[in-house]
Amino acid sequence: MIIRHCHINFSGYLRPFLFLCMASAAFSGARAQHRFQMPNLLFEPRVNYGFLTAHHVEMEIYNSHFPSFEFSISQETYGKRQWESFYNYPVTGLTYWNAWLGNSKALGQAHALVPYISFPILKNDRSEVNFRLGAGLAYLTKKFDRLSNYKFNAIGSHLNAAVNLMAEYRWKPLKHLQLSAGIQLMHFSNGSTKTPNFGLNIPAVSAGAAFRLNQLNNPIRQRVRPSLTMYEFDGREFIEVKLGTIFAYKESGDTDGKKYQVYSGFLSTMKNIDYKNKLGICFDLSWDGSDALLVARTNQEPYPARQLTKPGLSAAYELVLDRTSFAFNLGFYLGGKDKSEGMSYYKLGIHYLVTKNLFANLTLKTHYARADFVGIGLGYRFKWGYYLK
Repeated sequence: MIIRHCHINFSGYLRPFLFLCMASAAFSGARAQHRFQMPNLLFEPRVNYGFLTAHHVEMEIYNSHFPSFEFSISQETYGKRQWESFYNYPVTGLTYWNAWLGNSKALGQAHALVPYISFPILKNDRSEVNFRLGAGLAYLTKKFDRLSNYKFNAIGSHLNAAVNLMAEYRWKPLKHLQLSAGIQLMHFSNGSTKTPNFGLNIPAVSAGAAFRLNQLNNPIRQRVRPSLTMYEFDGREFIEVKLGTIFAYKESGDTDGKKYQVYSGFLSTMKNIDYKNKLGICFDLSWDGSDALLVARTNQEPYPARQLTKPGLSAAYELVLDRTSFAFNLGFYLGGKDKSEGMSYYKLGIHYLVTKNLFANLTLKTHYARADFVGIGLGYRFKWGYYLK
């Protein structure tokens, strides 16, 4: 059996795309010519103890501590794909996360299924320090309802995106046993596709025990290193230009439940720092249908419709894993009639190369701690080589 790339299905819109992008980073990569094996598999139960952060005054009534539980299946990479050796052989996996969200019946229970990748920061044969990044889907049994659950104004939908961050120390006392302890943050949000959307932030301390399910496969550095794929940086000097689009739906937060369309585009110029990192600048242009409503609340004078368009300029960074990259932007608006959210913005995105130059993207745009929208789109990249010696 040959390992194949997963193909992204855009028809599911936001949440299936998020799941598939993270799953592709965790379980897919270059076209491997190796026969499929099952090495380095781990099963890991984990217990966490944390609380809901009251990042809005309305959520202070839910301030309580509670446990959560995880059950993960993961694989220690060993260099079958080139990027694995660049990142010091990270662990990829899938975890199921579950908790009763405090003592209030209004909050209910959370179930999350999160693909993740855990990057080693410090590592030797007996111990390591890791940073885990995961994103997937969550189902909350309770949500805001203006009649039956009007006090729970943090989340307006059952189905949400789940983002998990964790720093951990891992100790390997035995060949088939690993013990770990760390701190983590679990975040639930629907990206304002359904309001209210304050989101849920759950910091916690964490401990787990991982059991090896089969034999350890030695890192490929002891064998023949695989060649680079067409998606990976080959060391030659070039400037990468990306032209992309983003489309989204959002609610404004009013009680009418009306949805507004968001159209956005970006033009970025990036430079590879090494095989893993890119830096550059990005020009953003966006039009949000809900801005007219916000402007009307504070401005009764007529204005040209073009003033609802918001140009922006941002600093851009990408972390590259073969055909998948994680994009982070910090920007400032250069214009636009609506200034209710301030002049700065943040973008977090996943870019996935469908072909060598055509990419799909999933992008979350926020203003400080409030999600503005989550959108999907397509783009194309160009490479201008200058091949300096």
